[in-house]
Amino acid sequence: MKISKNKFANEEVVLDFHEYEGCEFANCRFVILGHGPFALNQCEITNCEFSFAGPAASTLQTLATLYHINDQGKNLIEGTFEQIRNAGANKPA
Repeated sequence: MKISKNKFANEEVVLDFHEYEGCEFANCRFVILGHGPFALNQCEITNCEFSFAGPAASTLQTLATLYHINDQGKNLIEGTFEQIRNAGANKPA
């Protein structure tokens, strides 16, 4: 669902399956469930926090467990973070 140019304040906003464009968020709690993609395009975000629930929270717990198993798990997770950091770095402007 695409939502454009709305203002949100002091509320919980589930991101899954939503595309926000040109919206303003103040003092909101973004919830990522991990059921589907989302986008925050050209939005103004002030004093908001992100939280994870459902499958997204399970995925984070799995990553944390892998990280603490041994050096191989730690290297796997650090490699994943490096891929995230570099995503889009080679895309043309």
